[in-house]
Amino acid sequence: MRYVYLPVLCFLVGYCSSVTKIETLNRSFTKPKFVTPDLGESEPLPSGRDYRERLVNKSTPSFTLLWKQIPEGFSQSDIALIEEKILFPHSKLGVYQKAPIKQDPKFFESNDIDLILELSLSKSVDRIAVDVQYKDPVLSQNFGKSVFVYQEEKEPKSKSTKSFDVFHGKKQLLPLTEFVPSYFLEVSSPSVDELRNYFTASLQGKVSVFSTSPGTIIYLDGVEVGKAPLLNYTLVNGKHTLSFAKPGKDQVKRNILVRAGKTTRVFQEWNDDISQGTVVVSSFPPGLDVVIDGQKKGKTQYAESGVPYGSYPVQFIRTTSDSHFEYAKAGIKIRPKQITSIALPISLEDGVGWESEEFWNLSTPSPNFSATFPGKLTFAKNKELPKDWYGVFSEDLIPDYLEVELILDLKKEYNGALGLSIHDHSQNSILVYVDQTDFHIVKFSQSESEAPVRSSYRWNKEDELKGRSIKFTTDIEKKMIRLYLGNKMVEEFPWNFETFWNIGVLTPHNATLVGVPLRGLKIQYPDMVKFEQRFQK
Repeated sequence: MRYVYLPVLCFLVGYCSSVTKIETLNRSFTKPKFVTPDLGESEPLPSGRDYRERLVNKSTPSFTLLWKQIPEGFSQSDIALIEEKILFPHSKLGVYQKAPIKQDPKFFESNDIDLILELSLSKSVDRIAVDVQYKDPVLSQNFGKSVFVYQEEKEPKSKSTKSFDVFHGKKQLLPLTEFVPSYFLEVSSPSVDELRNYFTASLQGKVSVFSTSPGTIIYLDGVEVGKAPLLNYTLVNGKHTLSFAKPGKDQVKRNILVRAGKTTRVFQEWNDDISQGTVVVSSFPPGLDVVIDGQKKGKTQYAESGVPYGSYPVQFIRTTSDSHFEYAKAGIKIRPKQITSIALPISLEDGVGWESEEFWNLSTPSPNFSATFPGKLTFAKNKELPKDWYGVFSEDLIPDYLEVELILDLKKEYNGALGLSIHDHSQNSILVYVDQTDFHIVKFSQSESEAPVRSSYRWNKEDELKGRSIKFTTDIEKKMIRLYLGNKMVEEFPWNFETFWNIGVLTPHNATLVGVPLRGLKIQYPDMVKFEQRFQK
């Protein structure tokens, strides 16, 4: 009987494996590296690829309605009636632009749309509910959501008269429609203040300001707004002027461009602060206490400017009324005139994804390439790129048990190549180079700037729903990092647990990928997640 089981087992192993090893690609790759933009460099002018990057402030948003879901059985007249009811409170807050019946990819840009109201209708007994998602038309992020509930009345209360809504026009009262087959009585709806907040958010961005001198006074458009560091200060989209002042120094001015829904970081360097820098400590989700060199500083997200050059221990702590729980501890080095950042992904569900935009940094200041957030990572190339890697790198990660899983799209969706990397501060790096059909693994040592492919793999069968997954896991006891393609571990490497790490999602200059390279992303520390779960119990 064992002779029957053996081939069956071999068949199952081969069938269940995600990838097959193929002939190794005879090619070398350059090591990806993070290129730091010049300190003090002002924000760029509009790229031309995002019409919501504006030089002129916009005070009233333009919006449109788009139906995502309509159950069967609803007539066009009923849908028109519901649309009018949804429009009525929103029209007081913005300028409505009716979307064309036939989809037009240029509609949003040509009408300068700031907000999409995405509608989903559901019905139960004699009531209907309309879920409204308030979305950015470019970045696919949500500014909020609301629910409108109506009660359906097929017959009017008095058979001699027919009920219908009227709305005030410019010169007269206008009937909603000449014939109303049914009437929808509003049962519940969001408050005007809630709706106003969503519309306002569609025109607002944020700015975080750091300086080598703590207490640097910050002026926005001529008005004093606080002292550095200033975190997540809300601004109307458009062009603004920041000014910086401190005793004994002339005031410094800088123009910045604020994009609604995004955070702009500005660093002010004073020439006499030759040995000071800035530290930024983040956790996802936020709310952990930050202890630096034994002193409690505040809660994540935390920033401090004017920190003297040197090394400091940093602790992430959850404080309760009678005890302290330490999540992680690490040493950081403050360098003169630089921002030193450290992040701790402890999310209980999906870890850190693209939604945490402050977790990611552009890999290069090139004006010919852009990566946009949040909600999804989109690559865009303006023109030919100089020799380099382009994309995003994560903030510094603490060396510990770590899991990183990236879900790639199907090979048919790729129009270029993608590089997924993990590297430490000692310049060791692992690169997974993905072209349209294959995966190529490259390992760079500390001294190497270029290295050949170690091994190559091809996906056996793609799942239309799941896509293709790449996973990094670390083993702190064995000092190893393991690489998985789908459900198969393909490589195992010795790894440095003495320095910080970074994750990179990149594309090469000579095969630039344009579009959305990933379906999903999860970065987290599994032990810290378990600790948080026990803590909550």
